[in-house]
Amino acid sequence: MPVTRTAPGIVRVEREAMTLSQRAYLPQILGGMLRTFRHFLRNLFNMKGLPTISYPEVKRVYSERFRGRHILTTREDGTTRCVACYMCSTACPAECITIEAGEDQRTREKFPVRYDIDLLRCIFCGYCVDACPEDAIYMTRDYEMSIDTRARAVVGLRDLVVPPDFPVEPMGWRPYYGKMDKRGTAGGTGIGQPIREAPYKEEMPIPNPDVYRGA
Repeated sequence: MPVTRTAPGIVRVEREAMTLSQRAYLPQILGGMLRTFRHFLRNLFNMKGLPTISYPEVKRVYSERFRGRHILTTREDGTTRCVACYMCSTACPAECITIEAGEDQRTREKFPVRYDIDLLRCIFCGYCVDACPEDAIYMTRDYEMSIDTRARAVVGLRDLVVPPDFPVEPMGWRPYYGKMDKRGTAGGTGIGQPIREAPYKEEMPIPNPDVYRGA
């Protein structure tokens, strides 16, 4: 394009006249289609070299400490281990946990009448798991949490509570490693969870190294 300086710091750019092929747009369209078809053939015959994966047939291997979907665990009698102490909601930096407490008239133990987590506000930091004194809330390695409306992003007790025999291993995040023995009850009414030694020793291998690998 011809450029003409009209004054100090000011230039005038004149547009060049378009050729016949440029005005017709046909060569450019054919060139773009040819490029697209070339990439299509190259990817079609080189599937293993693609940076993408064929989800859901193939799933990516994530870290052992991946923090995904929340769950609330239960005791052997089916009652939730959560005692509505509000420690998780207090520790939550995103303020995405809403709890309403009730009281069992027989044991005088509190339990959650309402327990909601807004997944659109949750930053999946794991602070709720760290703060929970009853090992009631876990973060699994489940990352398939697609939703179609904002209302479905708020999960409650119906979505979070899992049965006592729910296969929670391997966990995505919790304050310590090791097998969870879900015996007795919590809240001072039974055996509860004993205090454990902290994490595995340095010379020990990372737990569950092959989870989701090749699944």
